[in-house]
Amino acid sequence: MRATTLAAVLIAGSVPASLPAAPEGQSQKLNIEQQLQSQYPPTKLGGDKLRIAQPGSVLLVQMNGMFASPLNEFAFTNTYKDGRIKRSVASALIHDTKTSRELEVGERVYLLKTEVKDSGIVFSLQSCIACDGSEVDLVQMAYRASLTFQFPKGYLETTDFAQIQRTIGQVFTFADGGSTIAQPNMDPPMPPVAQPAPQPRPAPRAEPVRIALGQTADDVTASLGQPDKVVDLGSKKIYIYRDLKVTFLDGKVSDVQ
Repeated sequence: MRATTLAAVLIAGSVPASLPAAPEGQSQKLNIEQQLQSQYPPTKLGGDKLRIAQPGSVLLVQMNGMFASPLNEFAFTNTYKDGRIKRSVASALIHDTKTSRELEVGERVYLLKTEVKDSGIVFSLQSCIACDGSEVDLVQMAYRASLTFQFPKGYLETTDFAQIQRTIGQVFTFADGGSTIAQPNMDPPMPPVAQPAPQPRPAPRAEPVRIALGQTADDVTASLGQPDKVVDLGSKKIYIYRDLKVTFLDGKVSDVQ
């Protein structure tokens, strides 16, 4: 009798148990990830992190409060909840306020990645220097940020994707009238209004303008006028004129090209 019982136990143990089905919450998470990839395809950048390698979503910022850090630093993290964007305390402590900046309303950004986490949906972003695929100005600084759309616990397991899109739409819309794709090597669209006339350059001096190492920014602007562009890298600043580039280090001229 005991031998019969033992044999029955061994036979029962040898039969593999059927694998449990994936929890409903995980299935819903996978479904959201797939729809995000479909509706918000990521933009892939080349090795220099500036040029487009594979076109994807270009978004317009619709709300103030999102901060970004220079490309060579960790992305500045932000959260969106209850209609407001907030900077993370950790990023505010790590990043220098002099080099980080706020992404402006109407500014275009590349969408680099989307993630679905227990705490919400994360968008990884980079400021757009040449969204239309035109030649990249390597002097300009690109900035990176991440924004987590925070939802109540269990919300993503029950809500539909249309509601998630409405929440995302409070912060971002698609650039170029709803197109999700950044097309490289295309001419930028013509503006709807005429461009303002360029500011007149300073009148030429009788004597040649002289820029010397060690001069201050005031000395340079007194000779050349205000620059066309300014690249602010903290202790290093670059004044860009039509045919000249002046580099300052700690407020003094360190290089002229």
